[in-house]
This record gives sequence, structure tokens and C-alpha cells, in this order.
Amino acid sequence: MENQLYIGLSRQVALRRQLDVVANNIANMNTVGFRGQRNLFETAMEAGGTKPTDRIAFTIDRATYIDLRPGAFSETGNPFDVALDGEGLLTVQTPDGLRYTRDGRMRRDADGQIVSAGGHPVLDDGGRPVVIDADYSTVTISADGLVSADGDVIARLGVVRFENPQALEQMGDLLFRAADDGDAIPDRDTRLVQGKVERSNIQGVVEVTRLMELTRDYQAVTKMMEEGQDLLRTAISRLGKSQ
Repeated sequence: MENQLYIGLSRQVALRRQLDVVANNIANMNTVGFRGQRNLFETAMEAGGTKPTDRIAFTIDRATYIDLRPGAFSETGNPFDVALDGEGLLTVQTPDGLRYTRDGRMRRDADGQIVSAGGHPVLDDGGRPVVIDADYSTVTISADGLVSADGDVIARLGVVRFENPQALEQMGDLLFRAADDGDAIPDRDTRLVQGKVERSNIQGVVEVTRLMELTRDYQAVTKMMEEGQDLLRTAISRLGKSQ
């Protein structure tokens, strides 16, 4: 009976973690540049009795990983916006250090700096802020990240990639943090599309369906545990009466 309780608890913990991840995905299904998350589980076999065949399986939440599938592009008409067609990420400078993002919503601030939606300076391929003087009127961003204003070349956006993107830590404001910024590799393969942004890669119908399935699974496990406890109480009651 205790084994049934332990197995049920391990499954409930895993399902609760899945519910949190799916709920976060749904909450960000309309967030520009958001990459969904998925859970990675593992089954741990433990001895459940005196015989070698008496084994019980526990569910272990091994890790949460980033869903790297691209999202669809949508038109914005803002010449500072870019969608990234490829694996690359834009580099931005934050008070906490370098961060990386797929959110291509950008604007020119009062100082002429190109900043992200969160107000962080967007860096060029040399690690410097991109500054466009207010005298310039027409800004173009080419597919290879070259920023020009009224025909004058200003800078090239710092687009990078990582050999192991799953090692990136997803932060708030659609930013990623690398354990070591030296792991960032200049990415010449990713193409930039001006005037568009990448939407979230979350499919709403799929995530809502998954949420319903997880809720039913959680209820089923809870019912199994309750029935196990009822059986245990009944057995104890009968044993007490037989004394």
C-alpha cells in the first residue's frame, strides 16, 4: 500500500510540474519571440520486495528544455523590427550583462540608440551599441544584418548562435542567459527580415488539449491514491475486529 502511495506522489509531482510548464506556454502564446518549454521525464526502478522481480517505478522530472521550433512571422511595418529566419539570436546589453533574444521588436530611443522592446541596447557584431543619428530618416536592415541609414552603413547587428542552445537559461523579458558568453558564435546563416517579427511557437489548441489531458491524469492518480488509502483503512479495520 505504501508503494502505491509513493508511486502516486511521484507521478503527482511530475504532473504538477507539467501543468506549470503548459500553463506558462499558454500564457505566452501571443508573446513575440517566445519559445515554449517541454518536460523531460525518466522512470526510476526501485526494489519493491524481496524478489528481484519485485520492482516499482517512480516518475522523475529530469529537466525542462526549450522547444526550438521557429514561430510564424507577422508584419509590423516598423522598419526597426526584424524577424530571425534561422537559429540566431540578437545580442543585447542589460544591467546584468549580455543577454540574447529572439524578440526582434526594436526602436530608436531619445539618444539615437537602437534598443529592444525592454529598452536594452541592441549590440552590433563588435559588441557596441548601434546608434543612428536623428538626422537620418530612412533606415534599412538587410538580410545579413547590415544596418544602413539614408544609404550610409551604420553597423551590422550582432547575431549569434550557440552549439548547445539547450544550455541557455530562459530569463524574463524574453531574454536568454548563457553560462559563458564566450560560447556565443557569430551566426552568418540566420537571415533577418525587416518589418516583421517572429510570433510565439506555441500552438494554442495543442497546449489547451495537453492541459486537459494533464488535468485528467492528475485526477486519476489522486483517485487511485484515495482508493489505495481506503483499502488500507478497511484492512486495518478488519484486522482490528479479528483480535
